[in-house]
Formats: sequence, structure tokens, C-alpha cells
Amino acid sequence: MVKSFKLKDLLQDLGYIVFGTEVHSFLFRICSPKEGMLTLEPGCGSGKFSLSYALAGCETVMLDIDSEVLEYARRLRGALNSLLGSPLPTVIRTGNIHRLHYADDTFDLVFNEGVPHHWIDEEKRQGSINQMARVSKGYVIVIGNNGANPHEVEKYKDVEFTYKGMGPHARFFTPEELEMRLKKAGLKNVNVEPVTPGRIEDSILIGGWGSKH
Repeated sequence: MVKSFKLKDLLQDLGYIVFGTEVHSFLFRICSPKEGMLTLEPGCGSGKFSLSYALAGCETVMLDIDSEVLEYARRLRGALNSLLGSPLPTVIRTGNIHRLHYADDTFDLVFNEGVPHHWIDEEKRQGSINQMARVSKGYVIVIGNNGANPHEVEKYKDVEFTYKGMGPHARFFTPEELEMRLKKAGLKNVNVEPVTPGRIEDSILIGGWGSKH
């Protein structure tokens, strides 16, 4: 389920970066980009969210365990750099969300979309969010498929994912579980909302966030 290196995929993601998606709007509403802000996205995939923060002046670090998706992210960054005529302030490297090699309270924002709910194992499920909270000195945002939406759960019931380092089946967070796990990670002022406007049980994605201090 890794994206190909086809031109149409790169062009589509460039459009997402420049014009945004509902996830971009959600992220920017919770933690708006500021010049010089330092962000971390463990499990970055294509990097389209981090690259939008970089385009807005943030310094971004993008991590993933999969070398193939990192190569895609580098090509996407390269296309943006060519269009801009100068390099974006980004670092793209191999990294494991369960072992983030950064000091406590390093980043202004730590976030990802569609990552922690892919582990069924309790230790990994909570541990990934604990690591995100540990290295943040500001906000932590976790976005994922909505376990309270019966249509979303049914749609993915028999889907086998092939993401490197993750199991073939996911158990999506309900709003209650996501709130609990963010609080358990030590975050304050925790909130969970639908990513799209409307009732939370109708949303495909939910997003939870909290602050470190």
C-alpha cells in the first residue's frame, strides 16, 4: 500500500501540499505554523503534511521506518525545492516511533496521521503516543480512522495492511480511547474532535490533541 513514484501521484501530493486537505486544515487550526517552529512527524509516509508546515516556514523533521516511502518523500520535497528555487528547512531520515532518539521537550509540535491505531499490542499502541509526548514541548496531535463510525470499521474489517513494521489488521481508535491514551501519555488540555465538520460518529477521521505543559 505504498505509493508509486508515478508522476500523477507526485502531482496529486504537490496539490495537497499547496492547497491543503481537510487534515491540513485540522492540523493548522490546532497548531498553526509559525516561522522557525520545530515539528516532528514520526510515521510521515509521503510527508505531505510536514512539507506543508515547511512551506509555511517551519523547520520539520520527518521520520519513517520504511525506506521506500522515505524515498518518495524526498522526491516530493525535491519537486517542491525545484519549484521554489531554494531548499525547504526539512530533515528526512529513517526512524522508529517506538524509539525516538531525541531529548525530552525538543519539538514545538509532534504529530502524525494514521499511525498508532495500526498496532493491536497494548504496549506499542500506547508506547507510540508516549514517545510522541516525551519529545514534545508543545502540542501532540494524533489523527486516525474513526472507530466509532460503524461504516468505517466495516469497510476495513477484512483489509490487510502491508505497512512496514505494522500488523496486517488495525483497530481504529474510538474517541474515548484516543482521549484516554493522550491523557495516559501525560498530556494536558486533551480534546478529540471529528476531522470533518459534523457529528463525530459520522466522521471518517478523528483527531486528538493535547499540550505538554
